[in-house]
Amino acid sequence: MEYLQMYWQYLPILGFGVLILLLAIRSAVKKSRDRKNRAFARRLETVLQPKETVKVTCCHRSDHWILTNKRLLHDGPDGMTAIPLTSIKRVQGVTKEGKTTVSPGKMEKIIVKADKEHIIPNRFSEFEELAKQLRNKASQNKKAPSSKK
Repeated sequence: MEYLQMYWQYLPILGFGVLILLLAIRSAVKKSRDRKNRAFARRLETVLQPKETVKVTCCHRSDHWILTNKRLLHDGPDGMTAIPLTSIKRVQGVTKEGKTTVSPGKMEKIIVKADKEHIIPNRFSEFEELAKQLRNKASQNKKAPSSKK
């Protein structure tokens, strides 16, 4: 019985210790997230060309897709990749069943076909806006006459 009384005595101290530990962990996570966001913003500023504006930004952990008025940028673990919008041949949405679709709400992923094939998964809150704008840009590229002679 005496041992139980001793434990009850230290319980508030342990509670405060756990609370302080949780606050320290939360603060460290927030600091890390802010540091990553600042590093991404600096990297994006160095990559953007003059008169290039950002239309849609989709971020998920270390995977960023940025649509500008001139290019589609992918900042992944391998580094920054730029896809000029004029080189995009086709944008195709794929459902969970593997069927093609044009409805951004039903898309599981987008396949962007340019010089290489790029797959954008539906993990972002701005995914639907990105899908709409990419499809519009691809259709504009098809309508524009090519200047090759």
